[in-house]
Amino acid sequence: MVATATIPKLMERSTDAARSVSTGAVVMGADYRALGVVRSLGRRGIPVWVVKQGGHLVAVAPRYTPRTVSWPDGGDQAKIEFLLDLSAKHNLDGWLLIPTDDYTVGLASGHHKALASKYRVTVPPWETLRWACDKRLLHELAEKLGIDQPWTACPLNREHLAAIDCPFPVILKPAVRLQPSNLAIPKAWLAEDRDRLLARYDQASALFPVEDLLVQEIVPGGRRSSILLCRSL
Repeated sequence: MVATATIPKLMERSTDAARSVSTGAVVMGADYRALGVVRSLGRRGIPVWVVKQGGHLVAVAPRYTPRTVSWPDGGDQAKIEFLLDLSAKHNLDGWLLIPTDDYTVGLASGHHKALASKYRVTVPPWETLRWACDKRLLHELAEKLGIDQPWTACPLNREHLAAIDCPFPVILKPAVRLQPSNLAIPKAWLAEDRDRLLARYDQASALFPVEDLLVQEIVPGGRRSSILLCRSL
């Protein structure tokens, strides 16, 4: 959601130019979130390139995606160099750069200055965005401002977690995801009691740094408790 929050305003300013010249968008990701972006831009005749990762391929639709490329091997710096080289080789200067998941949001935001030399980056620099992306900081900010939120704890280690008085059921999840999405890794782990919580912690700590894990209560509600607002841009 953070990744696409600024798209409508940018689209309004770029639609005419996109149709008359060749200004378009590079969408970072090819999952269901990217699919919505690709369709919205494609319907307006805006060229879209998709950078795909792993098994997420639903946004690779030939109707709206004239070009699909894959991330190179290597870490974050290799990916940044790849994006800059992509712009230089294919004259993509001024194109929108749209991240669509936690990892690519962090990547674009953390290297905002370098990427902004070639693209119109649709997320702010990390100094600003980290307060929305890092759930620990978001919890801290909400607590400081007196905003109601689910009970949250950030255990230092397994022993600390075992001593915390939790309002079960709870979920265990990473506070921030700065690695490429993996379909095999859960987004969160449900725990109905302490034994299950410690077992889930053992699983999660094998995948994420222990300092990045947090525990939150589950706010009860029925099917009518969640409202989704969907709009085709």
